[in-house]
Amino acid sequence: ATERDAVALGLNAVSDGENVVVAPGAVDLAAALRERGYTPIPVDTSELLKGGGGAKCCTLEIRA
Repeated sequence: ATERDAVALGLNAVSDGENVVVAPGAVDLAAALRERGYTPIPVDTSELLKGGGGAKCCTLEIRA
């Protein structure tokens, strides 16, 4: 990931193993994911970013 991805909190992403929800500002990360066969799904996280969070911060993992 690049500094641009880091500033957008792009690494604060969440994946189901095929699709990856990422911040739209994480352009380089999205390209790298696409090259590796994942489907990046950009989601507006601008309001979350104001509070220092991203897509992963909106999840609750339940492991059975």
